[in-house]
Formats: sequence, C-alpha cells, structure tokens
Amino acid sequence: MLAHVANKEDNVPLQITYWITLPESPRWLYSQGQTERAEQVLHCMALKNGNPANHLMLRPVVGATKAGNHGDRQSGVLQLVVHPVLRLRTVVLMYVWYACSLVYYGLTLGAGNTSGSPYVTVAMYGLVELPAYPICIYFINKHWAGRRRSMAGFLCLAGSACLCTTFIPENTGTLVSATSLALLGKLMVSAAFNIAYVYTSELYPTVIRNAGLGVCSMSCRFGGILAPFVPSMRSVHASMPFMVFCLSGLSAGCLGLLLPETLNKPAAETVQDLNCVTYGRVVESQALLYEDENWKSSHK
Repeated sequence: MLAHVANKEDNVPLQITYWITLPESPRWLYSQGQTERAEQVLHCMALKNGNPANHLMLRPVVGATKAGNHGDRQSGVLQLVVHPVLRLRTVVLMYVWYACSLVYYGLTLGAGNTSGSPYVTVAMYGLVELPAYPICIYFINKHWAGRRRSMAGFLCLAGSACLCTTFIPENTGTLVSATSLALLGKLMVSAAFNIAYVYTSELYPTVIRNAGLGVCSMSCRFGGILAPFVPSMRSVHASMPFMVFCLSGLSAGCLGLLLPETLNKPAAETVQDLNCVTYGRVVESQALLYEDENWKSSHK
C-alpha cells in the first residue's frame, strides 16, 4: 500500500521522505562494489532486529566477478536483449505479464455483461481476489510447486476455466455456470499475477532487476490497454471474449514452464552470475558473513 501511494506522481513530499529516511538496498550496494556501505546497512538492520552483530562483514561471492567493475556499470535495458539468458527470460516474462493483465482486467471489465445484477457480479469479481493471496503464498513456498509450477498452473487453470464457460449456458440455475467459472478464472489469474511479481524479481540479477521489472510492467500495460476491447467481441460471437482469455492463459502458462525455478535458490547479483553453475548468497550467515575482526584486518 505504501509503495502504491509513494509511486503516485502527486506524492512528491512522500517520495522525498522515503529517499531521505530509507537506506539503500544492501544487495545492490554489494553488487556495485560498495561493500562497506552494504555492511553498514546490514549492521543497522541487525540491530533493529535485536541481533548484536558488531563486526558484520561480507566476502566476495565464489565464482562471481568482482562487483562494481566496468561490465556491471554497463548493465541496463540493452543487456535484456544482448544476453541470451536474459533475452529468453524477458521475452517469456513480457508475454506472461501481458497475458495476466489481459485476462485479469478483461474478466473484470466484462463482469457487467453477464446475467444477473451487475452490482452483485462486480462485487463478486472483487471479493474473489481475496483468497488468491493466501493460496499463492501457500503454493510458492512448497518444494513440489514452487514459483514456476504455481504460476504456470494458475495461468493454465484460468485459461481452462474460461474455455469451459464457452460450453455452459449462462442461465443454468445451478452452481456450475458461466459466471461461476469466470469467477474461478479471475481467482486463478489473480494468484498468477501475484506470483509474477515475486518470480520476476528473483529471475533478474540485482544490477538489472529494476530494468527487467520496468520492461515487464510496460508489456503489462499493453494487456491493460487491450482488455476493454475484448468484451466487445461478443458482437462477433458470444464465446469470443472467453476464447481470447483461454488462449492467452494457456499459452502464457506453457511458456512459463520454460523459466527456471527460483525457490530456495540464491539470487544472482551480477549478469555474469547467470553464466556460473553455482553462485552463493550475499546474506547467508554461515557462508558469507563473518564477525571475526581479525579476519577483516588481515585482508585489508
């Protein structure tokens, strides 16, 4: 909620307050070679969490290039196209975000076109999102589901629910109806949308994460722009909007399976880390953090 409020253009005073009070990300500082500043931020975080870490320090990650070198300074939007690993991930994630936005807003904007009271239907389309949050939190932390399978599964279920609506009349008078299946699709795509934010952040290295999220968010807006026009395709055929949502969800879910799993795996710090078979964590107490003052003095 605070991030949503702070991102508004008319909230400049709040943005200035955040810029002054909030510290820089220690992971980003570490990737830029500013190890001492990263240690200071981690030390403040440890004190606020009640951890008396007086000599907190970082060591270079094994298998990674030196942080802050010239190659890392060149990291930007161009790396999303040049680097083969980032290029594949960016193309897939852009389509996943586009499909999530198209199905999500398309089902919401088309709620008034279904049978029954439009006020009740729109309210149900909003309330059905509430269970999506605990559902996605539960699934993404399970080793048999993870981020990749959860996001792909929810997208495929959303597309399947939209497909089933084309075979069921609207006024059936039973529990299984076109409206209930559309609500199920909205629930599934809401869960997939929530997972996409977390999953995308974990797939990009620290030095380029903001650029990757920005490009994916841009593709998401294209889906939001096209979403209001999809319900009007009922003039061609009554089932045409749900067929569009079905194909978008199923194709995005299948493409999502091309991405690697990130559950319980260390996040990449630099672009070069993507070429390494293994790379360590920045914040891992036993492997990377030392509180031995003598060790630090001997390595100056």
